[in-house]
Amino acid sequence: MAIEGFCELFNTVYIAKKLYDMGKYKLVTESFYDSLDYDMYFDNMYGVIENLFEHHNGRYHENRCLELHVLSDPVIVDFYKLAGEYGRVHNITDDENPFIKEAERQIQRRLGFSYCLDWILMGHTEPKRPYHSRLGLLISQEDYVDLGCLAYGLIEIYEWFADTCVELRNTLNGDTQDAEWKSLEGMMAA
Repeated sequence: MAIEGFCELFNTVYIAKKLYDMGKYKLVTESFYDSLDYDMYFDNMYGVIENLFEHHNGRYHENRCLELHVLSDPVIVDFYKLAGEYGRVHNITDDENPFIKEAERQIQRRLGFSYCLDWILMGHTEPKRPYHSRLGLLISQEDYVDLGCLAYGLIEIYEWFADTCVELRNTLNGDTQDAEWKSLEGMMAA
């Protein structure tokens, strides 16, 4: 027995639960329709894609059958500022910074599921304006892209950036405390 749209309905519930666990359930109530309906699935997923990050700019290019989404959020901006600070403390260039390299690996891991989806991560360790660090998505309409997988991947990317910001803050605080302790030890030895 097959239920039409079962996977899509299940994905909707799963994403709503994930957003609830993140403390972003308001996104569900603002972006999802009141009823679970197979026909509303794509609208619900676009609602997540467009509203998960604080800043979204989307365009559809009809002559090329392409969608362009530019996503940014303070969590991405903070990540790059903290990663840049980590690099300065440890004399590491941005190209060699393990946190910046890991960000690209994490996004590839979560968004590399379709040949009709491409992305670019534009990160700046010293941003010149708000939302300077951002994630660009290019979706080709020539073939099918599972918007549920895309929405879930973006949720995991958002979580990764948030968790890594906490890790970087703790690492940087530890580095600062270690430097202060070494300075105190040096003063005591003299």
